[in-house]
Amino acid sequence: MDGKAKRVLAAVSVPAFVIGTDFTGAMLLVTPIEREYSVDITTTQWILNAYALTFSMCLVAGGRLGDLFGHRQYVLLGLGVFGVASLGCVMAPDVTFLIWARALQGIGSAFIWPCLLALAATCVEEDERGAAVGILLGAVASGNAMAPFIAGTLAEIGDWRGFFGFNTVFAAISAALMYRLVDRETEHATDEKVDILGMITLAVAVFCLMFGLDLGADFGWTGLVTLALFGGALVFFALFPFVESKVKDPMVPLQMMRNHQFVRTLSLNGLPAIVLFLCMLYLPQYMQKVFGWSIFWSSLGMLSLGVPISIVNVAVGNYYNSVGPRKLMAIGHAFLIVCCILMLLMKESWGYLGLIPVMVTVAIGGGLAFGPAGTAAVNAVGPKRAGLAGGLSFMFHLGLGAIGIACATALMFSAAIRQVASTLASANLTLSPSDMRLLAAGTLEDPAIKSILGRASGKDAEVIAEAVRQSFASGLHAAFWFGLAIAVLGLVISLSVDESKLRSDQEAG
Repeated sequence: MDGKAKRVLAAVSVPAFVIGTDFTGAMLLVTPIEREYSVDITTTQWILNAYALTFSMCLVAGGRLGDLFGHRQYVLLGLGVFGVASLGCVMAPDVTFLIWARALQGIGSAFIWPCLLALAATCVEEDERGAAVGILLGAVASGNAMAPFIAGTLAEIGDWRGFFGFNTVFAAISAALMYRLVDRETEHATDEKVDILGMITLAVAVFCLMFGLDLGADFGWTGLVTLALFGGALVFFALFPFVESKVKDPMVPLQMMRNHQFVRTLSLNGLPAIVLFLCMLYLPQYMQKVFGWSIFWSSLGMLSLGVPISIVNVAVGNYYNSVGPRKLMAIGHAFLIVCCILMLLMKESWGYLGLIPVMVTVAIGGGLAFGPAGTAAVNAVGPKRAGLAGGLSFMFHLGLGAIGIACATALMFSAAIRQVASTLASANLTLSPSDMRLLAAGTLEDPAIKSILGRASGKDAEVIAEAVRQSFASGLHAAFWFGLAIAVLGLVISLSVDESKLRSDQEAG
């Protein structure tokens, strides 16, 4: 690589690191946010999903706008939006404000990421593109890895809001580096438009699905509103291809979607994210709720996942051409399968040492799967479509990841409620449905659960406390059975990829 390429890669790696911290760092803060606002996980998951939804739905628009008007310009714009939204998270007076601020953060990130990927992919020669994209993905993965430690440390010395203060400061630093080190582009696409209608159609479909899963877990799956939301999701998902066939410049070009190999690489950008997000969301909670660890010690515990995934993400780019994406992605999904099996066999008595193999296997699996899938998607189109390909690949990464987390959380919460009901029934105890939901979603440290325990007699309080402890383990098993099914599906799709049809010198289709 020449000096200019190294300068660009250095500049884009800093905002990539910041983007990487935002999602996984917020995962570690779920428990303290639940406590401060007195809400359960079906509400706090929207702090994650609001970000993931707006990020994934606006990614393609961000990529297209970057292709049209300049990637550097839209990175700077996105960093401005991201910084303002991060400040809103710091000042959030309630959980609703926080969720809306997180949604705005997602929009800012959607402007940033595809343009960063396009800058990295086009600042080098074609034979160096795998290494360049690997460096960028390594920066994101490093952010993913360090975010729990950063969030845990800041929460320990202050409170959870300090993490979003960190986002605000580093957004400003990133903007200064981009402005100083990256030159303004002089050539842009001029004949394309942003597909607002397609973006809205897909966003409504995904929102209806995720909100329906949320309500179904809380209030039952046969309620009128829940069924209406699922019906709305089906309608809008069915409308999406029709809308895309009618607009001039569709969000997801149909000729690209007809390329089965390209579609498979896109799905393989998303399926591994489900298992990785399951671990990043629930393993810190496992440490806090089962081991009784603080947020800070939980963040240190997550380094067993963060460090190896950073190393693998950086290293795997060097093997893209020699080994091939098909083998790398298949081996990655095999490791994810092992991770889920280990989690299903996990016993509380194994302690933290039992979690280390889980975290190492998901780190290796995620590292082997993500990089090759992202590079394959970008290589399937020409440089002028690099922003679009980057947007689509990360749209699938976060979109499928968010949908997967919503499905897993719904399964987890339903299993936890059944476990609470079973434990209480065995002791002939009866509680209201609202109290049972609190027991299924909380910890023994939650004020609401302490209140329930305070109203019970000594023996009954012991039964209720045991129901709380068992509910999390039962729900976790349900979530990782779902993760195992997803990992197996990813392995099957990986093995079906035909590398000879993934071309880097022509546009898909």
